[in-house]
Amino acid sequence: MADLEAIGFSKLLDWLEGRLSNEEARDVATSLEHADETAQQDLAWLRAFQRASQSVTLASPPRRVREALMHRFAEYRGARQPPGLFRRLLAELTFDSRARWAAAGVRSAASEGQHRQLVYATELAEIALNILPHEDDPRLDVTGQIFPSPDVTLAGLSVQLLQGETQVDLTAPDELGEFTFQAVPPGEYEIVVSAGEFEVVIPSCPLQP
Repeated sequence: MADLEAIGFSKLLDWLEGRLSNEEARDVATSLEHADETAQQDLAWLRAFQRASQSVTLASPPRRVREALMHRFAEYRGARQPPGLFRRLLAELTFDSRARWAAAGVRSAASEGQHRQLVYATELAEIALNILPHEDDPRLDVTGQIFPSPDVTLAGLSVQLLQGETQVDLTAPDELGEFTFQAVPPGEYEIVVSAGEFEVVIPSCPLQP
């Protein structure tokens, strides 16, 4: 026996309203001839609903109401600012203190008791990261600061720490643009600084001491 789910609601509605080809209409009609009682009841309800919807006529609003609505919509459209284009920028590494230590002949930051600093830049913001040991375990604390360009505000920003498809942490900078991720296992991460109209991405951030 056929049921309405096998035919599909959209196709059944097209059949009721005469939008199918002759061949498709015959197939649906044949299937419905062998439909069970529940399907027949559902079909009868659909037909009744179709008749009721065709008989209902929505009255136009009075002229003064229509004019008031049009005036209100014109005011809304005039006051609304056109939406800006969403921008997604990849940040470029401009400074790595580990490279500076290597150039100075220091073998490792850990052996010198130094923390690592990374600086990334885009045209919208500069992001500075400081990577420090977390107490007495291998994990790391990451403190950062966002230095926005003059036309970017810090209000409404969020900072997301990702590893692959997994969100490790999510925070928001304070009024100085500072933020912190605590007790982060060492590894490669992605950091995303986002607002409503833009997104700054550090696609491969080596969080290593």
